[in-house]
Amino acid sequence: MLVKPPLERLLPKVENRYTLAILVAKRARQLVDGAMPLMKSDSPNFVTVACEELASNRVACVRGQVAVYIPLRPEVEAARLAARNAAAQASLADAVKDELERAGSVLNEAEDASDAVIISETILSNAEELADENMLVEEETEEEVATEESVATPDQEDDD
Repeated sequence: MLVKPPLERLLPKVENRYTLAILVAKRARQLVDGAMPLMKSDSPNFVTVACEELASNRVACVRGQVAVYIPLRPEVEAARLAARNAAAQASLADAVKDELERAGSVLNEAEDASDAVIISETILSNAEELADENMLVEEETEEEVATEESVATPDQEDDD
């Protein structure tokens, strides 16, 4: 195995060669998947970077199943977030398209003019109710702010 640092420096850090190979392979896989390196390295090879991290005691072997938080490189994290957002927008666009098609098929059916009048009146009344509720909420918050200000700055009397 041609690794830097030499195998003789890495073997004392673990129990045996098999454990060493598994540990280096797992850390190299984390680096490939976007984990941030724990130290600067001149090597572009992730196996070498994993070996250097093990030699400098930045990586340790832990037995059992452990849920470890592995911070990702910023560009990898940004790319994954952009992919998630694009997928969410695509699914939202598909849902809107399906809803518009469904609404279009409903509109193609024969309807009375009275249905449109009833629907528009309902929408207008709901909008008016929402506007009234918003006004009440604004008035309540203004009253709360005024009472908090009066409590926060009590009248101070001069004791002579």
